[in-house]
Amino acid sequence: MSKDDTRIQDTQHAFLVVWGWFAEHIGLIQALQKVPLHQKKYTHTPQTKVLEFLVAILGGLEYLQDISQAAHPLDMDQAVAEAWGQPAWADYSGVSRTLRALSWDEARALAQVLDQVSQPLIQSELDLLCARRQRVRYDADLTGLPVHTHQAKPYCAWQVVSGKW
Repeated sequence: MSKDDTRIQDTQHAFLVVWGWFAEHIGLIQALQKVPLHQKKYTHTPQTKVLEFLVAILGGLEYLQDISQAAHPLDMDQAVAEAWGQPAWADYSGVSRTLRALSWDEARALAQVLDQVSQPLIQSELDLLCARRQRVRYDADLTGLPVHTHQAKPYCAWQVVSGKW
């Protein structure tokens, strides 16, 4: 951004602005925009609404309707939209309709983009840990997910990961 383009914008979601700049830097936004989604565009592309959903997740929004109805609605935050390369965000109802209309193939294609963009970053961190002969520490948040026994949740993988370099 040149000095002439710089302007001050108020936001309640500053960390989402920074993450938007990072997402652009690593090619995530561009890659998601290229995924063909066979839906109509009215005001916003389906890719924009999928991206908005991702941003809402990163922002910790508990419910989809919080995109538009939270105390500080994400869809009214122009600074965040611009940081994520979007002219504006859609209302949560449009995001909901887009998500509901995604085919399994389209959802898989979106997930594949997330994997393709994130795996090199993860691998570089693993390589760095390996070079320093340090262990990987994985901390998962299971808040809200009560787990009792393997028999009660047969689809859960119970595994303790341990190893030496």
